[in-house]
Amino acid sequence: MVPAEKIISSASIDIHGRDTRIEKVLPAGSAQENLRLSIWANGLLDSQPLDFSEEDLPILLYRAIHARVLSQDFIGKLRQRIEI
Repeated sequence: MVPAEKIISSASIDIHGRDTRIEKVLPAGSAQENLRLSIWANGLLDSQPLDFSEEDLPILLYRAIHARVLSQDFIGKLRQRIEI
């Protein structure tokens, strides 16, 4: 049996009837956390690309920050590059 990855934190919004998620995951057998952006429809991973508006992106980022998907270090680096 292959060990499963661990989802550390997750944030999502509905875009065009599909659940758009950003997750912090710890792959099985790894010490390095990764971020994953995925789209789900009817409870199944959707392999189709998702087009969404610029208005949706800040909402997803806001939820990801508050769900602790994105680290304080990331937020600090973002502030350095973009006036927030």
